[in-house]
Amino acid sequence: MNYKGLVFFDLDGTLLNKQSQISPDNKLALQELRANGYLPIIATGRSIKELKGVLKQSGITSVIMMNGMSIYIEGKEVFTQTIDSDTIDKLLGLARSLGDEIAYYTPFDIYLSGDCQGLRDHFTYFNEEHEELPPINENFYLDNPVNMLLVGSADKSHDAIYQEAISQLHFFRNSPYSIDVTKAGSDKGTGINTVKDVLNLQHIPTYAFGDGKNDIPLLLAADYAIAMENAVDDVLEVADFITHHHDQDGIRHALQHYHLI
Repeated sequence: MNYKGLVFFDLDGTLLNKQSQISPDNKLALQELRANGYLPIIATGRSIKELKGVLKQSGITSVIMMNGMSIYIEGKEVFTQTIDSDTIDKLLGLARSLGDEIAYYTPFDIYLSGDCQGLRDHFTYFNEEHEELPPINENFYLDNPVNMLLVGSADKSHDAIYQEAISQLHFFRNSPYSIDVTKAGSDKGTGINTVKDVLNLQHIPTYAFGDGKNDIPLLLAADYAIAMENAVDDVLEVADFITHHHDQDGIRHALQHYHLI
C-alpha cells in the first residue's frame, strides 16, 4: 500500500451537503484525491447499515465507523471492539430511570431497547431516506456483540449524569436528541492511530476534516486539522486551517490548499 497520505472526513456538516448528499464537486475531488495516491477514509458515528448510500455516492470503501469502534479499510474489517453486556445492562437501567431508551449498534444492524421520543427524534433528524425506525429488541445485547450505543435524550443535563455514573463508557452528544456512547478511550481520533498501526503507515501524513464537537479527537490526532467554516467554535479553535462552508467548495478548497489535488 503505497499511499502518500491518509485523509479522514466527517460526514454531516463536512463531506455531505445540506441535503445529506455528496455533491458532484466533492465526488470529483475525491476521485482526484485517490488518483493522486491518497486514501480517503470516512470517520463517523454511523454504521455500515447507515452508510450504504454515502459509500456508493462517494466511492469510498474505508471507514472508521461508530466513533472508532469498528474500522474497515478497502472494504475489509481490520479492527473491532465491543461493549460487554454487564455495562450495557447498567446503562439501560440508568437510561430508563431518566425516561430514556438506548439503541444497540453493530456494523450491519441497529436495534432499540424500547420506544422514546429522543430515539424517534434522533432517527428522524438523521434519516434522509425516510426509512422506518429500527426494530425494538430489548435483549439484543444479551446474545449479540454490540459495538456502540446511543442514548435517545433531548435533555442535555442527562449527559453529565451518564458520564459520572458509568466511567467505563464515553458519552458525547451528537445531535439535539441523542448521545453517542463508546468504550472509554475510543473515539474518531483513536481510529486514526489504529488505521496507521494496522496499515503500518506511521510515516505518512494524515489530514482530517470536521465540524462538530465529536470531531475534535479526530482533528487532534491528525497531522493537519481542517475545520469547515460552519464548524462550532471549539472545532475552529483546534484547527490548523479553516476552509470554506461544507455546502460550498470547502472540501476542494482545503485539498487544494494542502496540494493534495
